[in-house]
Amino acid sequence: MSRRLLALLLALSAPSWAAETKAPSPSKAITSVVRFSAPKGWRPEEYSNGADPVFAFVSGEDRIVVRTFGGPGSAYADPAAFLTGASASTMGRPPEKAGEATVAGHRTTLYRRGFPVNLGDPHIPSGRQQVLGREVFVVLPPRKGRFAVLSYARESPAPDLERAGEKAWEAFLKTVKSPGRKT
Repeated sequence: MSRRLLALLLALSAPSWAAETKAPSPSKAITSVVRFSAPKGWRPEEYSNGADPVFAFVSGEDRIVVRTFGGPGSAYADPAAFLTGASASTMGRPPEKAGEATVAGHRTTLYRRGFPVNLGDPHIPSGRQQVLGREVFVVLPPRKGRFAVLSYARESPAPDLERAGEKAWEAFLKTVKSPGRKT
C-alpha cells in the first residue's frame, strides 16, 4: 500500500515540480532589459551562464554578445561589480577605456580587454606567451535592478583587415534600445 501511495504522490508532484524549475528563455529575459536588431547574416545563439542570460551573434571569428546581470543569483549585482570582476578583466588587470559611444540614448564608455585564445593542444606545454583575443564592451545603466553588457569579440589574434566585424558591431550599437524609453 505504501508503494502505491508513494507512486501517486510522485505522479501528482511531477507537473508542479516541472513548472517551478522551468526558466524563461534567455532572449525573453534579455529583451526585458534591452532590445536590439540582429546583424545581417550572423548566426544567433542563446544560452545562460547560471542565472545570467546570454544572446550572441556569430560570424566566423567574430561574436557580438548581449548579457544581462543583476537578477537573483547573478554573478554580478551591479555594473561596478562587473567592471571589477573577472568578466571585464584581462587576466586580472582592469579593463582599459577605449573611447565613448551613444547606446540606447546614453553616452557611455567603451572598454577593452584581452582574453586567452586557445591555439593548439592545451595539454601540451609550449613555453609560448599566451595569445590574446580582444573584446570591446559597454555596460548599460541598470533597468529594474538588471543591467546589460554588450560586447564585440574577435576570437583570433589575426586582424580583420576589412573590419567587417567592427562595422557590424558599430551598426548593431545603433539598433540598441531600452524598453519603455524613446531614443
